[in-house]
Amino acid sequence: MPKLPPKNGVKIERRSTLLIDGNALFKRGYLGSHDAYNKEGVHIGGLYQFITVTKRLISENVFHRVYVFWDGRFSGKLRYNIYKDYKSSRGKDYENGTEPEDMSELIQQYMVKEYLYHLSIRQLEDEVVEADDFIAYYCITKDSNEDITICTSDRDLCQLISDDVRIYLCDKKLYVDNKTYNNVFNHYYKNVALIKTIIGDYSDDIKGIKGVKEKTLLNLFPDISKKEVSLHQILTEAQKLKNDRIDSGKKSLKALDNLLDSVTDGIQGKRLYEINDELVNLRKPKLTDHAIENFIRTKTEPTPDDTDFKEVYQMVKRDGLDDLIREYYMSDYFLQFKKLKDRDC
Repeated sequence: MPKLPPKNGVKIERRSTLLIDGNALFKRGYLGSHDAYNKEGVHIGGLYQFITVTKRLISENVFHRVYVFWDGRFSGKLRYNIYKDYKSSRGKDYENGTEPEDMSELIQQYMVKEYLYHLSIRQLEDEVVEADDFIAYYCITKDSNEDITICTSDRDLCQLISDDVRIYLCDKKLYVDNKTYNNVFNHYYKNVALIKTIIGDYSDDIKGIKGVKEKTLLNLFPDISKKEVSLHQILTEAQKLKNDRIDSGKKSLKALDNLLDSVTDGIQGKRLYEINDELVNLRKPKLTDHAIENFIRTKTEPTPDDTDFKEVYQMVKRDGLDDLIREYYMSDYFLQFKKLKDRDC
């Protein structure tokens, strides 16, 4: 295991932590395993895929702790309070406190959480906080000798990549770090938040500058693909490009005009850059004081003493997972979780 440089003559071991975006991993299995049913006809694809992927990640790496962070029932409300169109297409009603519910999905999520408890994996969920924010807060406050792997399919979390934080993209089954990021994406990894601040985020109904997409930015400002740049640098360069075109007798590009004038179809108006930075920048995670207290408690609480895996085997039989995981494989299957519990500290 890699070591930190000696401090006062004492070598400090590095610690490895896995942070799982619970909803992202669960929904991938739930929506993708349409034919996974137990003998009673209950769909268990989300449960099976979640435990299988988690086990594989633990077996491929040496993790000392694993955390699963879930979106709360009204997660996103803290961003909704800033921008009323946030996730408006998803059917959440933040004002009246209701949202569409898929009971089959909710039941399977409950089953996953039950398994994780007995597998010594810490979990945290808050009513109004998004999993992304818990993961971001963890990365920002992590120990200096801690290496982080984030399991997700959400590209927003790529902005947390650093020398000791990497992403496992579960949809691509691929680890991405600051050295391999450009093998997958066309922009520099430190510009993730900048790009979303400018172009918005379609999946979260965040409007950006009218007529400007990522391809537009890369064509106009190629440095975005090579090094970290700031919004100020982009706007300064946009003004220069506009002036150069006018000086050479050409018309200014609409994209440049819109960038400089903050033109958008969204409700942000002229405050688009300010508001979008608040919405997308995970270096400024959105948590309540109550959520932070629960985060600290979850991070410091001891592993449950009664975790001996007997309960897990009973749940496997109960839920019909033995139909999908062969009997002879069961002991080896949960051996990795046992190793995780043994090295937890």
